[in-house]
Amino acid sequence: MGRKKKPVLRLTLFFIAVVIASGSILAYLSINNISNLKELTEKRVEEEQENLALAVSEQIKLTINDLLEKFPDYPGGKHPASVNWLKTEDTNGLVKQQFLIDREGDFLWPWFVNAYENLPGDVPSKSYQSNFEQAERAEFNEQNFSKAGQYYLASLRESSNNTDSVQALNALARLSVKSEEWTQALSYYSSIISAYGALLNSYGFPYVYYAIPQLIRISNSSNRDQIMQEIDSCLTGMASGKIPLNHSTRDMLQLVSDWIAIEPAPIEKITLINKSIQAIESSLEFIERNEEQILEYLKKDDRDDFPLVKGSYHALNSTQQDAGELLLVKLDSEYASGFSVDFEKLWHHIMEQPLTEVTEFDFELEIVLLGNGINVSELPLTTTKEISPYFMGYNLLVKLKNASVINELVRRRSWIYGIALTLLIGGMILGILLIHRDILREEHLAQLRADFISNVTHELKTPLTSIQLFTESILLNRIKSAAHKKEYLQIILKETESLKRMINNILDFSKEEKGKLNFNFKEVNVTALVNEAVQDLEYWLVEKKFALVKEIDEGVTASVDPGALKQAIINLLNNAIKFSRNRKEILVSLKKEGEMILIQVEDKGIGIPEDQKELIFQPFYRVEQKNAEEISGTGLGLSVVKDIVTAHHGKIRVESQLNEGSSFTILFKSTQENSE
Repeated sequence: MGRKKKPVLRLTLFFIAVVIASGSILAYLSINNISNLKELTEKRVEEEQENLALAVSEQIKLTINDLLEKFPDYPGGKHPASVNWLKTEDTNGLVKQQFLIDREGDFLWPWFVNAYENLPGDVPSKSYQSNFEQAERAEFNEQNFSKAGQYYLASLRESSNNTDSVQALNALARLSVKSEEWTQALSYYSSIISAYGALLNSYGFPYVYYAIPQLIRISNSSNRDQIMQEIDSCLTGMASGKIPLNHSTRDMLQLVSDWIAIEPAPIEKITLINKSIQAIESSLEFIERNEEQILEYLKKDDRDDFPLVKGSYHALNSTQQDAGELLLVKLDSEYASGFSVDFEKLWHHIMEQPLTEVTEFDFELEIVLLGNGINVSELPLTTTKEISPYFMGYNLLVKLKNASVINELVRRRSWIYGIALTLLIGGMILGILLIHRDILREEHLAQLRADFISNVTHELKTPLTSIQLFTESILLNRIKSAAHKKEYLQIILKETESLKRMINNILDFSKEEKGKLNFNFKEVNVTALVNEAVQDLEYWLVEKKFALVKEIDEGVTASVDPGALKQAIINLLNNAIKFSRNRKEILVSLKKEGEMILIQVEDKGIGIPEDQKELIFQPFYRVEQKNAEEISGTGLGLSVVKDIVTAHHGKIRVESQLNEGSSFTILFKSTQENSE
């Protein structure tokens, strides 16, 4: 009885402790009551902070939507630098970078080309190819620049497409540099820059990238202005998207920066070059910062992870939180286009707009990145809200300009009272529910134990009575026939085996409860094991007139505990015999499907209610239905089966219909990992 009262007493003490603690808090609040005026003032401050934060968030949303309306759709067809796609209405400088990417993930704007090998191009004519090869032999092998120049000029005359022409011009320009013919070299490179700026060689390298280092190399006082003009033209083309960028662009920019730093030139020209360099650097940084996230967006079939802003535009946060930009991207059948918004400029733009929310108090608005050493909880009367779902990590801090408006009492009044009241009510409800649950559980367990004792007594008494009766008959020589004596002895043996199985179930359950149930796995002929289990119950099957069907595959072996598995099969067969009334048919099957072994015992008995299928494996549980009331049992058979199957890393599957019968299937692998 002491064990039954222990959990109730424990929960009762817990319940009393919660009530006392909550009552003490409420008593403290009643002594330190705060005036209603200060409560209302604090509430008003908090409401205004919330409303102001919402107004700012709504203004950001409206501004972004306005930008999206002004941003035109890319018409397709031509290169983006050659159409008016990039010209938008006034955006107050909020658009940081526009971009266009094809479905393959290549940037069309900013135009960026990765390095390739053997990039496909126009096929040169045989005469061009022949002249060009002879020119290269003369240049590199024979070091005969005059001869090489003649063949390169012949190649230029034989060129049938722009690719051949620019290749020949680049070779002639290179040869002119080697020959120190600076004027001729400058002329050739000028032609390449003006006419073939966007052309790439077979490795995806723009020809103008060969021109810039060579022009810097040959620059002198007589041609410096013209070379600076040509380099400015190249950089302008890169900044405007007419000449592609690549992984070597930054090295090229550094080379130009170093050159103009030492070359005397008009300040206006240097300013223009530096402006182009800054624009190109900005494009390169944008690609490096956002390429990975944009490509991830392109690859996904389901883009629900990205917030939908307006229409078909999704919001992508920069992978670097401190980058301070938001990507707005739209995907169609061929391209992904969009732009990035500069958060700092957006914030200043919002602060310049008149907010619709009129406040009674004066507040300060500040943008913070939580997690950067800012502890908002230490700031009095401060509200922090996510400024927009599109800018992850950015939070709006709203605080009073004059914190002395509200004193210390107002700061702590409402939340202490709310916590105390919640603890009191919640503790009372929780305590009552827990106590009620434990009482019901103890009553249920007590009833199950009582039923178990009664059932075990009955189960033991029945075979013992039979054993006693038949033994006395033999000892008193009431049975004269040797055949009858043998029959009686067989009955005694079968009843003894029945007792043994019952006791084994009880012992196994007891060991499992104590965690002392051990299994000895070894390679066993499962076919023979199933046949033995059926043979052990053959007497009862014949005695009770059961029709037994066996579908047992031959030669099935597995690593199992033979005694435990045999006991599980016998328990299932016993249940099939017990719970079959009108249709006495039992199917026993053994199959191997791949690595899995399936042992099935199916009967045509009374069946199991649907709501009790999960309960039948609990200790002491017996099916609750009218047809099962008169059937004896301990309620441990299926519990032991479940433990044995679990030890074999397997599963037991139950299929049943009322008055139609039940099917139990044991499934486990033929090999056991870490088995002992």
